[in-house]
Amino acid sequence: MKALRALPFALLITIGSTSVLARSDELRRDEVRRAEFRAASIATRESSGSSSTTKLACFAIRPGDTAARLALRFTGNKENRNRTWFQIIDPVTATVIPKSSYDEIEPGWHVCVASEMLRPGRPQPEFLPVSTSGAAAPQTSVQHRAPGIAAIDPGGLWWVVPLFVAASGAGFAWGWKRIDERRARVEVLRAFGEKFIREFERPLRRNATSPPIKSRVRFAPMRLRVDILIAPDGGRTYPNLVDHKRNVEYDVERVMRLLRDASFVNGPLYAQGSWVVVPCRFQTDRQQEGAS
Repeated sequence: MKALRALPFALLITIGSTSVLARSDELRRDEVRRAEFRAASIATRESSGSSSTTKLACFAIRPGDTAARLALRFTGNKENRNRTWFQIIDPVTATVIPKSSYDEIEPGWHVCVASEMLRPGRPQPEFLPVSTSGAAAPQTSVQHRAPGIAAIDPGGLWWVVPLFVAASGAGFAWGWKRIDERRARVEVLRAFGEKFIREFERPLRRNATSPPIKSRVRFAPMRLRVDILIAPDGGRTYPNLVDHKRNVEYDVERVMRLLRDASFVNGPLYAQGSWVVVPCRFQTDRQQEGAS
């Protein structure tokens, strides 16, 4: 039954997580397109041509590739790696890599070359263009990652969602278990406290026209403890520990014998203002002994 209570909550988390992943993939694709637009923007603004639109052909970088080899392969001259129309981008973070960092390029990044600068007459079957569409260059500045700040790859966070769902479901079930346990303990403590008060005041009700005592209980469920507070009412002086300590102790012992509840034991009485406090503790080992 507790698992059924937690099921709707877990389903809501799973549905929301799926939507977040779909949105993350869409945002990632947009970031790659924006990175290619920024590369086109650099090539357009700084190239000698006068056109306001530059077509880029982008290719995936393989292991072992260098900027010089890529420039030689696609443009016929390794020195073209320093040209503004030759750009390398990180599609994960949508970052245009500065040319000062070309000595440390990584597989999976993209090299983008102005279409009109591609080496003619040499097909590249092993390289499929990532994007060969014309991109109107937006007027945006190139942003580089600050030193010491690592980029976060949303695709690498696929394991976070199921872990979060599992942890949330376990936490929800654990919370319900703790609530049920506390409720059960409070009920046991309350039932004992009410029986104690009824039996304590039963002899005092003879010929009484009003309640003979004031009473209340307070609980400490985690410590399995209930404090029973009793005090005189209606102008009476009993019970109190100043004038009738021995009588109060006797009545407490009498009530504990009559209740015959082996799972509860009482501690020493003490006064709290006009109240006499009777601390009682529930002991599971005594409950088992009583049952046997």
